[in-house]
Order: sequence, then structure tokens, then C-alpha cells
Amino acid sequence: MKKTILAILICGFMILGITGCGKTKNEFDVGDESDIQISQSDITLSIKDGTLTNIGATLILKNNSDKLLRYGEDYEIEIKQNGKWYKINAELEFNVPLWELEQNKSKELELKWEYGYGKLANGEYRILKNVFYENEAEQNFYISVEFTIE
Repeated sequence: MKKTILAILICGFMILGITGCGKTKNEFDVGDESDIQISQSDITLSIKDGTLTNIGATLILKNNSDKLLRYGEDYEIEIKQNGKWYKINAELEFNVPLWELEQNKSKELELKWEYGYGKLANGEYRILKNVFYENEAEQNFYISVEFTIE
């Protein structure tokens, strides 16, 4: 009897190990339609040539304004479906520091989203970043960059 129970347990663990228990790295939960408005401002976000993969990218944040820009390490990724943007439900963790970007300067930001979003499947996406100008924290706004995974 003990050998039978042990054999069943071992088989169960082997099946879980082979099939996994949850989502694969290429699946994620699509949430509600996005209500985030993107600001057309003097701040731009782009993807550095040759760095985009399905697990990360290097962004270029450029401050074309005459003000000091502040931003954190947080970001969000949304997916475009049927012409509309949707949130992707993910458990994300970020460090808390607040960074500054001086007027007419740019900064490269390396993103590795595999651990929060998994490997992105083919589709249209955008990265959202919340930023604000010095002394205007209550007037924060979103900037974004769109990209396609093929």
C-alpha cells in the first residue's frame, strides 16, 4: 500500500514538473481597457535600435524641455487588441529611487520585463512611464513608446 501511494505521488510530481502548474512564460492576463492618456509633451521615450526582444529593451528617455524632469523605475506594458489598449495584469516590483533628468539631456533605461510579464508573444504593445517636472509632482503625466513583437 505504501509503495502504491509513493508511486502515485512520484507520478503526480513528475506530471506537474513536465506540464507546469500555471501560466507559461508566453501567457499573461489581459485586464481592463486602458484609460491612461498619453501626454504630448517635450519628453520623449524611444527604443534604442537593436535592443528590443520579447523579454526586454533599452529605452531612451529624452528631456527636450526647459525644466528638470523626475521619474522612477516603474513602468507598465499594455497590449493593443482590436484597435484599443488593454492593461496586462502582472505582479511587478520596482526600486523606490527618484531619478532626475536635466533639460535637453537623455538617459538610457534598461528594462527586463520577463519576470513580471513573461516573454511577450507576437503583438503590438506600448510601454508607459509616469514622469513629472521638479516642483510639479501633483501634475504627473504619462509618456509612452509603442513597439511590435514579431
